[in-house]
Amino acid sequence: KNDRGKIHPGADDNASGVAVLLELARVLGKGWTPDRTVVFVAFAGEEAERRGSRYYVAHPMRFPAAKVMGMLNIDTVGRLAHNKLMVLGAGSAREWTHIFRGVGYVTGVPIELVADDFGASDQKSFLDAGIPAVQFFGGPHLDYHRPTDTAAKIDPAGLVKTAAVIRETVDYLAGRSEPLNSALMSQDGTPSHRQTKPTSRRTASLGTIPDFAYRGQGVRISGVVPGSPVDKAGLRTGDVIVRLGSSAINDLRRFSEVLKTLRPGDKVAITLERNGEQRTFSVQAVSR
Repeated sequence: KNDRGKIHPGADDNASGVAVLLELARVLGKGWTPDRTVVFVAFAGEEAERRGSRYYVAHPMRFPAAKVMGMLNIDTVGRLAHNKLMVLGAGSAREWTHIFRGVGYVTGVPIELVADDFGASDQKSFLDAGIPAVQFFGGPHLDYHRPTDTAAKIDPAGLVKTAAVIRETVDYLAGRSEPLNSALMSQDGTPSHRQTKPTSRRTASLGTIPDFAYRGQGVRISGVVPGSPVDKAGLRTGDVIVRLGSSAINDLRRFSEVLKTLRPGDKVAITLERNGEQRTFSVQAVSR
């Protein structure tokens, strides 16, 4: 709330992704003749109910979504540093795991595959249409959606690593004769991916920074925002949230859904596991 009216440079989210997109187009566009068509597109309105990508999928154009083999979304990759490059939605096609294992070997870039997709970026529009899609993600940080997301904090070497991974992936897909085996389609040929209608943006925050690579039950915290409700309540890195209010939290998707129901000022109980024991804390949500 205190940041309203201030310039938000968005250097990581998502000028970093656009920079990689433009560089790949510049490099690959020089005399490259792939077997398949490769479309470079930047979508507007991701934070406004994915308006751009939903429009692209819903409206047949020169390169209609119905003919798309797979979609690679480059969103927030500017602070990779020594972290693994996360690939969200790797469970949307049976081949993704094998593809990225090979790409990681060839490029030498450590990759963390996350099977689930949390519906937080433009790949969701393609997944809803039954199209295998992934998001490349460098990881969360405290400057997300804040004026402090500046170019001075970008890791250029990490952008190069990300670009190398995506270039290898695109090169493979462009030369692959068979389509990817989508894990999103039912036996009758209709999308089986759980589709959700776009919802209004989350208005409240508790201050948790999730561990996107965690595969266990619940949501593991990789950090807390200093001075936030959960910081004041005593939550810390490594805690695993298993319940929020009356709702059981099995994964990050469910956690996100429950957070969207909160409003600034709401009081909610958080139950977590720490060192094998369950603890409950009461926190009051603040404006996001």
